[in-house]
Amino acid sequence: MNLYGRTAPVNNAPTPKQHSDRMKAIRLLETGVVELTELPVPFVGPGELLLEMRACGLCGSDLGKIFGGTPLKPPVPLGHELVGVVKAVGEGMQRFALGDRLAVAHHVPCGRCRYCRHGNDSMCLQFKATNIDPGGFAEYVRIPALHVAQTAFALPERLPDDVGIFMEPLACALRAVKRSDVQAGDQIVVVGAGGMGLLVAQAVAVSGARPICVDIREERLELARTLGIETTVNVAGANPRRALRSVAEEDGIDGAILTAVSASMVEAALGALRAGGKINLFADVGEAGRMTIDLGVFYRQELSLTATYSSTPVELEEAIRLLASGQIRTAPLISHRFDLSRFAEGARLQREGQATKIVFYANGTGAA
Repeated sequence: MNLYGRTAPVNNAPTPKQHSDRMKAIRLLETGVVELTELPVPFVGPGELLLEMRACGLCGSDLGKIFGGTPLKPPVPLGHELVGVVKAVGEGMQRFALGDRLAVAHHVPCGRCRYCRHGNDSMCLQFKATNIDPGGFAEYVRIPALHVAQTAFALPERLPDDVGIFMEPLACALRAVKRSDVQAGDQIVVVGAGGMGLLVAQAVAVSGARPICVDIREERLELARTLGIETTVNVAGANPRRALRSVAEEDGIDGAILTAVSASMVEAALGALRAGGKINLFADVGEAGRMTIDLGVFYRQELSLTATYSSTPVELEEAIRLLASGQIRTAPLISHRFDLSRFAEGARLQREGQATKIVFYANGTGAA
């Protein structure tokens, strides 16, 4: 399977619309307010691509930008779980050709700086500064040359658009598993059985470890079981620490990856860890960020507390291969399919926990 596309002759095909023409795109106006507006279709420069958006998933980080309350300098790119078809190529393009169908992620590390050398690629200044234009929730998206080279991958014909959009979130899950030093046979608690948690749990299973899904909503745990996660724990109204200990091995769990963070679940995970175990924070900590923790326990038991933010091109490629192999199941995660005109509705549903995963389409294709 060739993830990198095919060698193509230079093709300076014009963009599908002239610069004066417009396209539909989602724009964040202010906290909690988005609109479907019209923007100019981007031109492509040397080494760049123009994609016609086929599908784009809604991520929790998009919701954080929309509803987070922190003032953001416009324009704010929204949408990065993108699948599209190449409609125009810039001068010198060799990697992809017109008509290729790609999955593309939004940030590109430099690979050379102090952060990248230490495995903290997502802290790289270039990583934070790069993005696709104007974001994935638009009819047409410009893919800069850096992204073409490192975060754009051709999709196999058999891989549907709404599977390809999981490349970036699955890559994040794979990196969390790596940073948690998960090994075959380990028992790993995954806190939160939403869309991201269920990708993490499946990534844990693919690594040969045994995931334990924890949530307060039984319907989410039922979904986890349909995905092959054998051990689930509903901690609604329960003592979380006791609940985790009831399913842990005698000397405790090997690790915990928290895709939803609360003080009670951090304490429960600490109480269930074996000596030498590791907790990975894989979500914003909210109010739990100011909780009291006994650091002496970390010293006496050699415990580790780490965190994972985003992915790298290495995991993006791994994610495509896992999706193509069918080892990671994504169809059950998609709860809603909307066109861009229903973006505000979809964002509200996912924010309120009424949706597992929402996929948006530019022109209604695939929407329901």
